[in-house]
Amino acid sequence: MNKKLFIALFVVSTMLVSSVYSASTSKAAVEPIATLTYKTNGGGFRPDYGLYIAQYLSELGIKVNVKVEEWIVFVGTLTVTFDFDLSFVGLTGGGADPDLTGVYNENGSLNMFGINTKMPYGAENEQMMKEGVLIMDLEERQQHYYEWQQLIMDKILPMLPFFSPRSYVANWATLDGYDNRWGIVDSLPYMEFTSLHEGQTSTAEFYDSDAKWKELNPLLQDDASSSYISSLVMEPLMQMTPDFEPIKTGLVKDWQQDETNELLYKFTLRDDVYWNPSFNITGRDSSSDPLVDDDGNIVDPSILMSGDKGEFSDGTNQQVTAKDAVFTLLAWANPITSEDADVYNWIHDIWVDPSDPLSFWIEIDGDPDTEEAENYAPFWSAMTPRVLPEFFLNTTNVTVTYSSGGVPMLGIGEGILDTPQWKTYSTSAFGCGKYMLDYYVENSITVLQASPFWFGVGAIDGTEQDLDIKTFNIRVIPDITSALAEFKAGKLDIMGMTSFPDERKAMETDPKFDVQSALQSYVNFMGFNLRRPFIGGDDNYVFLTESGYEEYTKALAVRKAIAYAIDREEINKVLHDGEYLISHSVIYPVQAFWYYNDVIKYNHDLDTAIAWLKRAGVYKEATTTTTPLPIIGVVAAIMSFVLLRRKKN
Repeated sequence: MNKKLFIALFVVSTMLVSSVYSASTSKAAVEPIATLTYKTNGGGFRPDYGLYIAQYLSELGIKVNVKVEEWIVFVGTLTVTFDFDLSFVGLTGGGADPDLTGVYNENGSLNMFGINTKMPYGAENEQMMKEGVLIMDLEERQQHYYEWQQLIMDKILPMLPFFSPRSYVANWATLDGYDNRWGIVDSLPYMEFTSLHEGQTSTAEFYDSDAKWKELNPLLQDDASSSYISSLVMEPLMQMTPDFEPIKTGLVKDWQQDETNELLYKFTLRDDVYWNPSFNITGRDSSSDPLVDDDGNIVDPSILMSGDKGEFSDGTNQQVTAKDAVFTLLAWANPITSEDADVYNWIHDIWVDPSDPLSFWIEIDGDPDTEEAENYAPFWSAMTPRVLPEFFLNTTNVTVTYSSGGVPMLGIGEGILDTPQWKTYSTSAFGCGKYMLDYYVENSITVLQASPFWFGVGAIDGTEQDLDIKTFNIRVIPDITSALAEFKAGKLDIMGMTSFPDERKAMETDPKFDVQSALQSYVNFMGFNLRRPFIGGDDNYVFLTESGYEEYTKALAVRKAIAYAIDREEINKVLHDGEYLISHSVIYPVQAFWYYNDVIKYNHDLDTAIAWLKRAGVYKEATTTTTPLPIIGVVAAIMSFVLLRRKKN
């Protein structure tokens, strides 16, 4: 008998633990005023979010049925059947531009919400999104997106933002100057070791780890490990802050809009920037002679590669000019050399300034399919490709080809990817960046040396800098658990800790380490289906009559009530130790330049939630009813019975 009671107690306790709710429960039962279906896919915390949401909304008298679907089924739910009231999804990849066309416009492929131009404020939302991509002035555009965020979050409310997680990086405390928000490449000019740490043999060397790289030509890359190497060797055309604001601390030092043609921009490059030597490092290893001597002289000129036009770089003879910038942008815009050519179809025309070899002009057309040229503000986010050496990668081919925007060009023709220069550049890339490839051992290590030819300006503040880290090593350690062991042993100088929360928390209190965090380009949210009754449907068109609230609709009032009822702070504390950032807007929080901090916020407030339900005319006062013994009471009763049986025995 005792054994059976123990099993019963275990089962009931397990049921209790598997349905943990931190939200307080109502003392009085409330007859449901509506029943909503919450759908999401399995994995992660999304089903747990649904359980919390169901508990919170029960306090409003709203019943929520939580359903978890396979991913492929869930995608169909969001995009085909729309068979849900509430959904939970995440969006990733928030980049430099705030334009969210495709998600919050009527015909957007990701418009799971059912936003349309007929509903109140729908047309205004659509118009503001269209205008947003036409405003060229950065500050004016920023203010426009502030106003748009307030409109959509206050007057439409298609979703309740939840969280943006953080990524964590640890480094040894003897390292100064690393800024996780800017990343290691932009931090390098400011980095130095103040002393040796455990396991370290030289303060002039730096060790990181990554997976094996595959391709060093940025035009042909599809993996982060290859991109990491290229970022050390090359420089972006234009610098942006971690908040995605264009700045003048990189190769592009200035720009201006033409006074008579608002679609025409002039960009000017920094002077005295030179291409690093065009070394062919094939066959080099740890026993090879240095690339350059202590005075910056090339030790073995025979390994310098020449382009199709017979030109090479020795670090001092090939200046980075507007010709390289134009070639880079056109290479990205040409379908022959780029799989992302359509990203650059806004380039209507581009040319080097005839009187200034460091300046180039771009004429913009946001829609090349229309006769009249249009503004296209998101072009800023496409001005950051890594600059490529025109003297080496361009050819003497006289065949005319065209960019995705219709710009004619010479040199880039069919077969260019098979030329010796392009083939070799894939494994012996060079740029005008901080480091030069020295050698690599496949599946083991890639070694880079600080370039004495680098132009010496830090991207973070635009000040003159040098490189105290002379040798940069990237070890191939695809298993992150093995990499962590090497880091703790002092064989690596930096380590991503996002996947190791317990180890990371221990390091945060260990003086041997510094741990930094940065927001990820990700946000998740609970989406409302505005097509459905109660939270949408016909009630989207019924305006409130209460004085001061006539501009809100009945369905919007219900959505606001639901938003105020959900305690995201509590969910964050229980499920994420309070470490996620609570988002309040449709813009990714990582896009700090565009994210509106003063947007309306739906912080947990049950009284406010009830007030909005009352305005909608759907609130029912709680009535005390006889309810079954709560589960915690059942557990207590069973435990008491077990103790009683023990006493009797």
